[in-house]
Amino acid sequence: MAVTNFIQSIWSKKIQDDLELKTKLVQNCLRDYEGDCKYAASVKILGVGEPTIGAYDSTKDISIEEMSDRGQLLTIDQANYFAFYVDDINQAQSVPGLKEKYQEKAVHGLAVARDTFVANLIKAATNVTTATALSREAVKEAIDSAIVALRERNFDEDGVIEISPLVYNYFKNELITLSTNNPEYIKRGIVGVYDGFEVMMSNNMAKDGTHVYCDIRGKKAIAFAGQINEVEAL
Repeated sequence: MAVTNFIQSIWSKKIQDDLELKTKLVQNCLRDYEGDCKYAASVKILGVGEPTIGAYDSTKDISIEEMSDRGQLLTIDQANYFAFYVDDINQAQSVPGLKEKYQEKAVHGLAVARDTFVANLIKAATNVTTATALSREAVKEAIDSAIVALRERNFDEDGVIEISPLVYNYFKNELITLSTNNPEYIKRGIVGVYDGFEVMMSNNMAKDGTHVYCDIRGKKAIAFAGQINEVEAL
C-alpha cells in the first residue's frame, strides 16, 4: 500500500471541521483553551478576585488590599478514537466522496460522544427548575423561572436555551421563528429565539427514566477543549 499522498493535517482539519458542524451542545461552551489542551492533562483557568467596595471617610485612611485571583482546573480526561481500514489510501483520496463516507460515520460517533459528555455535565447541575407536566404552559413556566433565576444573579452574557425534540414540540409556539433560509442558524441547530435567548434543539440532552435534562445557560458556563491530536495512515 502506498501512502505518498496522505497528509495528516488535511485529514485532521476535515474531521475537526465536520465535528464543529455536528456538535450542538459543545458549540455553546467556552472554547478559549483549545490550544492548551495538547500540552497538558489539565489547564488552569484564571479569574480575577472581587475588590472590596468600602464606605469612604475623608477623616480616615483608606484600606488598600492586595490584588487576588481565583482559578479552576479544566481537566483533560476524555479521549476517543476511531480506526477504519482503507485498502488503498491513494485511491481513497483520489475518488471524490469515498473517504468522506468513511469519515462521516466516525465523525458522527465522536460528535455524539462530545455532546453526551456536555449533556451529563448539564444533568449534574444543582440549580434546577422542574416542569410540573409535559405541556406548553408547564414548560414555559419552568423556562421563565430559570431565566429569572439567572438574571437575579446578574447574568449579562450571551445565553442559550437547549432543549430536546420532545420539549421543543411543546415549546415551539412560544418562539420567535428564525428564517428557514438562514443556513448558518440551521447548521448550528438554532430553532428560534425566546426572551433574548437563542433556542437550540439537540437529540443528545441527558435523559433518565423520569426526566429530560434541558438547560438554560450562558456560553461561558462550561469550558470545553477538544482537538484531533493525530491521524495516521493504516
